[in-house]
Amino acid sequence: MRESTIPFPVLNRRDFWRVGAVSITGAALGPLGQPMLAAAGAAVTPRGGAECVIFLNLVGGPSQMDTFDVKEYPFTPQDLDIRTLPVGYRWPMGLLPNTAKVLEDVAVVRSMAAWETLHNLAQYGLQTGHPFTAGRAKELPCIGSVIAYESLGRGKASDFLPPFVSMNFPAGAVNGTLIREGFLDSATAPLALDVRKGGTMPFLLLEENRERFGRRLDFLRSFDSSRQLDGAGVPKLLREWESFSKSAEKMIKSPQVAGVFQLTEEERKRYGSSPFGDACQIARNMVAANAGARYILVNQGGWDHHGDIYGKSDRGRMEDPRMRGGLYSNCAELDSAYAALLADLKRMKAKDGSSLLSKTLVLAMGEFGRTPGNLSDIKGRDHWPAVRAGLFAGAGVKGGRLVGATDEQGGKITNFDWHRKRPIYPEDVTATIYSVLGIDWTKKVTGTPSGRAFEYVEPMSGTTFINSTEIKELFA
Repeated sequence: MRESTIPFPVLNRRDFWRVGAVSITGAALGPLGQPMLAAAGAAVTPRGGAECVIFLNLVGGPSQMDTFDVKEYPFTPQDLDIRTLPVGYRWPMGLLPNTAKVLEDVAVVRSMAAWETLHNLAQYGLQTGHPFTAGRAKELPCIGSVIAYESLGRGKASDFLPPFVSMNFPAGAVNGTLIREGFLDSATAPLALDVRKGGTMPFLLLEENRERFGRRLDFLRSFDSSRQLDGAGVPKLLREWESFSKSAEKMIKSPQVAGVFQLTEEERKRYGSSPFGDACQIARNMVAANAGARYILVNQGGWDHHGDIYGKSDRGRMEDPRMRGGLYSNCAELDSAYAALLADLKRMKAKDGSSLLSKTLVLAMGEFGRTPGNLSDIKGRDHWPAVRAGLFAGAGVKGGRLVGATDEQGGKITNFDWHRKRPIYPEDVTATIYSVLGIDWTKKVTGTPSGRAFEYVEPMSGTTFINSTEIKELFA
């Protein structure tokens, strides 16, 4: 067997249908003819230029004043090693030393905010770009599914990856759940992978099993007469299942798919030898493969530091708020993986000679920030939606600079530093993602189950008109 930390299991016929029903979830379906109609809203010109987006979702909400918007308190640990960098701003070298080396390609945005203080609701807003409303919660699709919807019928014949991939989403609902396709076709659902538990990929087929697998599929088709039906009378669910099966088969049979998930120990070490690092390396491979992946959501949990925020044990993985901690551990994972990902994308070239980073928007942020000022009585920080900070790179983003500023405690935005003169909300981040992919973020889709039009990005928040738009200053 080739050197890899991800074993290639024997894939039998039963595994194939189990993968189809559970793991792949219809992500690679072809277009089936949508009853919905999409139309543009306001006159905007999408930026375009990007072929893929990698969203590093820091689930739980990082402490902005310890990471991307570092502040110095009397009790700040000395080993955060806060220094002024050549790019001209202060940075926690003790937590994010490798990231400091790639900041020339990164715009650090410090004027973002969130609408919600609860993880589930804030994650919903982060993943969909819409405020949570109970009446439509199951109807609205996430960003990745909208991008997949826009991709239907536009892929290359050689594509073998689904347009929307999610990796390592936390299993519990404590910090939010993975939002899926909503009312959109199952073609737009994510390929949901978890490389945190051994990394087994049940859709990877050993070369010596390809012929046997093909014979079994042919045998199945020979007696499954329902798959031979055609015409308008065939139920939509059956047509979806048949289209899904063919798409799943294409991915499984692709000789290139194994290379996407092949990780060597040397590269794993450079990415931090962690499940998050593994997922980032797989995301890099998907971008390099240029095989249909358009939105890759990579999730890192454990940022909900209510207690023991400067603790150095593994207790931060526990759910008891009194036992959380581990800012050092979380930052170490993020630092190695993020820096390696950006460096590799910048080094690797597309067919036209440009860097993969120039064609890939890479974002890193959580759903909200943490409370400013003194630590709580359990030595942590609680939820703070008024300020959050994030990293933007690639796809034309001008790096080596800050966008926005906060007060001395990191709890209030003092300079918005963009044309809307207000905080940057999840809706604006979502519009930016769509824009770099050439998608008109003002589009509306009619024919939804509720009868209400679905707007890709709403101009309204839950309480006021914000006139959501792309963050054009990132590219200026």
